[in-house]
Formats: sequence, C-alpha cells, structure tokens
Amino acid sequence: MDIYSLKNVTKILAYSCRLRFPKYPSYYFPFYMLIIYNHTRKLKQMFKLVAIPDAAIAKFCSGHGLAFCDDVNNSIVVSKTYLDECKVTENFVRIRRRFAYIIGANIKAGEAVVSDTFRNNLNLDSTKLEFVNSNCIPILSEINLSVINTYHDLSNSLVESLVKNYFKTPKILHTNDVICVDFRKYAPEFYFTSHKFMGLKNVYFKCNKLYVKQNSVTCGLCMLSKTDIKQSANVQSFVAPVFKSITCDFTNCEDYDESLIDCCPYGLKIYMDKLERSIKPFLKKNTIQLKPTFLVQGSKGSGKTLMIASLASKLGLHLYEANSGDLTAPVYAQTETKIRNLFFKARLCTPCVLLIKHFENFSKNNEGVHDERIISFFKTEIESLFELNSYPLILICVSNSKEVPVQLSRDFLEVFEVSTPGTQQRYENLAWILRLQNLKHEVHLENVAEKTHGFLFEDLRALTFFAQKCCLDEKREVLVHADFDNALDLMQSKYSQSLGAPKIPKVQWSDVGGLTEVKHEIIRTINLPLQHPDLLRNTGLKRSGILLYGPPGTGKTLIAKAVATECNLCFLSVKGPELLNMYVGQSEQNVREVFERAREASPCIIFFDELDSLAPNRGISGDSGGVMDRVVSQLLAEMDGLNQSATIFIIGATNRPDLIDPALLRPGRFDKLLYVGPCTDLDSKISVLKALTRKFKLDRSVNLEDVVKICPKNITGADFYGLCSVAWLSCVRKLIEKTSPENLTSNNVIVTMDDFKTALKDLKPSIKPEDLAYFQNLQKQYTSEYKIKK
Repeated sequence: MDIYSLKNVTKILAYSCRLRFPKYPSYYFPFYMLIIYNHTRKLKQMFKLVAIPDAAIAKFCSGHGLAFCDDVNNSIVVSKTYLDECKVTENFVRIRRRFAYIIGANIKAGEAVVSDTFRNNLNLDSTKLEFVNSNCIPILSEINLSVINTYHDLSNSLVESLVKNYFKTPKILHTNDVICVDFRKYAPEFYFTSHKFMGLKNVYFKCNKLYVKQNSVTCGLCMLSKTDIKQSANVQSFVAPVFKSITCDFTNCEDYDESLIDCCPYGLKIYMDKLERSIKPFLKKNTIQLKPTFLVQGSKGSGKTLMIASLASKLGLHLYEANSGDLTAPVYAQTETKIRNLFFKARLCTPCVLLIKHFENFSKNNEGVHDERIISFFKTEIESLFELNSYPLILICVSNSKEVPVQLSRDFLEVFEVSTPGTQQRYENLAWILRLQNLKHEVHLENVAEKTHGFLFEDLRALTFFAQKCCLDEKREVLVHADFDNALDLMQSKYSQSLGAPKIPKVQWSDVGGLTEVKHEIIRTINLPLQHPDLLRNTGLKRSGILLYGPPGTGKTLIAKAVATECNLCFLSVKGPELLNMYVGQSEQNVREVFERAREASPCIIFFDELDSLAPNRGISGDSGGVMDRVVSQLLAEMDGLNQSATIFIIGATNRPDLIDPALLRPGRFDKLLYVGPCTDLDSKISVLKALTRKFKLDRSVNLEDVVKICPKNITGADFYGLCSVAWLSCVRKLIEKTSPENLTSNNVIVTMDDFKTALKDLKPSIKPEDLAYFQNLQKQYTSEYKIKK
C-alpha cells in the first residue's frame, strides 16, 4: 500500500469515528479498537484442563451458592480474576457443542479445574471457553439413562431414589457421558441402613439419548419438573481414571495442589508400576491367547490391596473384591456354585479387576488340606472366565504367604512379591501417611525410618496413629520426635509377644564395664562388612557368627545388645527353648521364620541365648522323634545361606560350648569363639562398678576402688549388679525410717560407703573356684587362636 492509499484509509477511519462517536475526538478510535481486541483475545483464551477428584470439585460447587451448584459432572472452575475482566454475567459456557457450568475461584490463571469424570467425558487436554446465555441451553423433555454394572446388587428402589435426588436441581447432560453420582450424598437412607453397600462410594450412569419435543439432541438441561427420566437395561463401561485423592483437611479449595495426594503410597509405587506394565497390554483387544491372571504375594499389612485398588482407579476399572473364605463351603458342590457365581458376576462387571484375597487359604477343606477337586474346578472355570468378554477382565489373587499349591501357582501369568520395605521406602510411606492425614510435624522422618526395621505399611500407619495419640495427650498440635519414640516403644512392647520381634535396644557402651578386648574384637568383626560392603562382596568371604561363652553373669547378653545399639543395627533376641514346639515340623518352621524376620530387618543381629539348648550334639539328644536333630540341621542350612541377600550377623551365647554340635563351630558359621569371663584386674572391676553406678547419687565418702578391694575375687558383673541394687535399697530403707515416704524423690537417695558395706555382708560370688577352673580349661581348648587375657 502506497502513502496516498494510506492517507485515504486514515481519512475514512476518521470520518467513521466522527459518525460513530460524535462526542469524542477521532484519535480515540485506535484506543477503543485496542480495548475491543484485548477483550476478544481474553474470551478466546486457551485453558489447560486440570482434573481433580469429584469430591474436591463438590467442595468448589457447594461454596458457590447459585443454581446448579451441585452439578459436579459438568462444572468448570477458572480464575475469578478472569471472570471479572471478561465482565461475565452468565454462568454457562460452551465447549465444542456441549455446555457446562462455570465457577470463579482464586486459582492459577490459564487453568480450568474440572472433575475426573468431566475430564474423561471431554477427552481434551486444553480447550477454549465460549460464554453463552442460559436461554441457549435447551430444556430436555426426555432422557434415557442406564446404570453401569457393578458387583453390588442395586435394587430398583435404590436407583430410583438416586435419580430422583440427583436431579432435584437442574443438571446438564450430554449423550454418551458417564455420570458419577455420590452414593452417600444422594441415597443416605440406603447408605446408613444396609451393610451390604459398604465400600460403595459412587454409582455410575450412562447417558444414552436426549430428546427435546421428540427430537434427538446431543446436549441439554434436565429439570425434574419438565423432563421425563427413563431407564434402560444396565450396560458395561469404563469409568473415569482417578490419579489423586484428597487429604483429610481439604478445606481451602484454592490450594488444591497441596491438598491432593497420589492414590498409591510413594513406597509402593515401584510395585504398582510393575503390575501396571503387565496389565496394560490386556486393556486392548487381546490378540495373544494369554490369560491375564496374576499373583501378588507379601506379608499381611504390606499394602497389597491398597496398591491394587489404586491401580484399578488409575486405569478406570471397577474393583471387585472377594475373600477366599467366602468361596468355600462344607459341601463340595456348594463351593463349586460359589466359584461359578463369583466368575459370572465378574464378567457382568467388566471392565474390572477381580481381586481374591487370602489366596493361601483357597481350596482348603475342613481339615486344612488343599482339595484337588476344588483346584481342578477352579482351573477349569478360569479357562472360560476370559472367553467372549466385550471388555477386559483382570484376575489378581493376593496371598499373605508363599504357601500356594504348585497346581495353582503355575496357572498365573506372573507372580509379584511385595517385600518388606527398606529405609527409603519406609520414609516415603511415612511421608505419604502424614500428608494424607494432614498432620503437622517437626520430625526428621529419615531417623524414624531407620528405627523401624521390619515395619510394613500398616505398621507405619499404626505408628502414626499412636504418635498422634501421644501428641493429643500432651495437648500439642505438632508431632515431635518424642511422640514417635513413645509410639515405637509401645508398638515394640506389643510385638514382643510374637516370636522374634526385631528392634534396636537402648544399651550403650557406657552400660558395659570392662571386657575391652572382647568389645574391640566384636566391633572389628561387624563394622568391617558394614563400612566396606563392596570389598567383601567381590571376594565372597563373609564372617557370619560369633560365639560368646563363659560363666553365667559375665555380660554376654549385655555385650550383644550394646553392639546392636552402637552400630545402629536391628536386634533380634531369641531364647533357644522358645523355638521348640510339640508339633512335627513346627520347630523347624520357627527357625526359618526367625531368619526370615532378620532378612526383612537387615542389617540385623540375631542373638541366640542359651544356644546349647537349641543346638545340642546330634544323635545323642535322646528325643524319640529326632526333633532336636532336625532343628540343628535347619539351623545349619539357614546359616549357610545367610548373607546371600541381606546383611545379618549372628551372636550366640552359652555357658556350655562343649554341648553344642561341632558342625556349628566350623569356619563360616560360628567361626569366632570369644571367652567372656569375670574381671580379674582392678581397673576392669572399677569400670564395671562405674557403669552400674553412673546414674546413682554417691556420697563423697564413697571410693569405688575401696569397694572393689573389699569384694571377693571371683565376682562377676551380675554380682556387682546385685551389690549395687542391695546398697541402693539399703539407703532407701534408711530414708523411709527417717522421713515420710510421700516427701521422698530419687534425688534424696544418696548412697554411702556404709550402704555398700551392708550389701557386702550377704554377697556371695556366683562362680565357685572349681567352676572357674572348668571354664578356663574350656578357654584353652576353644580359643587357642584368640586367647584373651582377663
């Protein structure tokens, strides 16, 4: 365009501006056009769709306070600033031939927050919003709905109540949409009165057809007073995938990013991802003739069911849970009928995940033995379970143990094992639990994770519950380390009733007096594999066991606990006799469980006290069934495969090493024998007495060296403990005679030299001279290479 033409266009625009705006100068026109352009650009802004759970959108809708405020399935939340700038007077927008209700809130600009169901119906990642008048939305005269099949038996009266309550307020509908209806909100009379609907959160409908005066339309507004609602036969359909769930305190809707959390715990995601990769090929048409059957194994409380439920939600599949106990009956024919009915209902609920829990008990009869007929029938039914299904069906069986018959396990396409979580996984699970419950804390979760060796997901959830309880008892709102320590002590005291409960004891080196060379030898044996694991891994040479032997009361058990505490290792104390059981094979099973617990709590120390009672010489035990011989053989087998998959140390303690089976004392098992005898020199005895009296209040007249000198020669650590205990009690008795017991505290107890002398009167050494000579001969026999002078 030349200059002459440009001047003519300018004159024409100026003349048009004088005609359109006679009251304003002509140069206002460009600014007016700029304002119109910005307004038009904002109206055509592209929004990124962000999907959040339906319950979270319901929070936005309930706070809006206008009509259609409970239409979760067709509501869009955008920035309130954007609506103010656009000067929006209507509450409806159009998105590609469909309508939706719009809400303003204090959220990020450029984002449009919708429910998971609406996002799935739209099938878009981003969209433009076109504001429309309410008169543009046609009012429907008739709608046709179908219930999407679920494993719950929904009666006609329940469905009618749901539909009637849901459409009390006008709702926007679109053909082929999936409609999510909150069961608790819209059918409370059924939710709170019937236990068979436990676990049912939402009921899904499929919108089939919409009519306006007998003309078919794709979108419209349903008003209960003007719209006829008809129901067709139930259908099968996918539901909206759900990736996030809301936390316990979802009050500030604007901070929806911080109030949402992944459905699956962080520490279990690695297992969910493996299972998802195996399932995804079966969600499409299965061209390979393989059956999607999977077995998930793991200890009870490891979070298997929660992980599978999260995966089903992520894939948009229904979850049909069944218990193996519900499939068994006293009569074989009834068991067949229950299995057949289960599979029939699962096929009606497709696409779904059929979850059978406690599968280790499946096919067991009244005598606890696996019935071959039930196994054979189950395998036959599986063959027909996956035939002619319009939608995918995934069978997942969950077992709390590995005791699944081979005939059943071979029919699974893949077996997954949820192992005991490590330190990092425990940390991630704790972070997930605290965030889900919205608990404020000032705790280093890494330290808590290091102290909870062997804790499963449900154990960590219980730990958090007890810590929260301790916090509430102290009338605090923020969790601290002391709450978790108290909860951990409480749980470990409860776990101590079970066999082999791993925990970290609280015994410091300051509690152990003397025995300097023994302590140094043990630490050198244990710390080297912990500090340099790569060096020893390449050589394949590992020290596995230490045997402490000596007279009773010399501190063998105390040393083992102190080593576990100082090295920050899990400690598993096992008394020999408690592993023995009257039933055949149960004693060997107890031994296997102890080592299995140790592997789960790795790195760990297993301490076998009174080892001579657990592993006597084979062939001379004298029991008719040969139980002790089998226990010793099982113990040898477990020790040979000890450090293949975990870092485990074994410390044994005994008073009679000559009674232990010689096979245990060879290199590679208990390959280091350390003699722990009574302290003989003055310095060692003084150190023992200092360790025992470090929490005492001693009088200035007390000289521990003088106390040691007047003690007998063959005194042991246990004898010193008895001496200090009697001296302290003697001091307390004197105070009670002089002062009222109500006014006494521990600070008033000051032990004097006279109290020690009084205690020495009744003190008798627990080791006789002939016993000491016997143990010294054993020391020469067993520790010729590692002779330690006391």
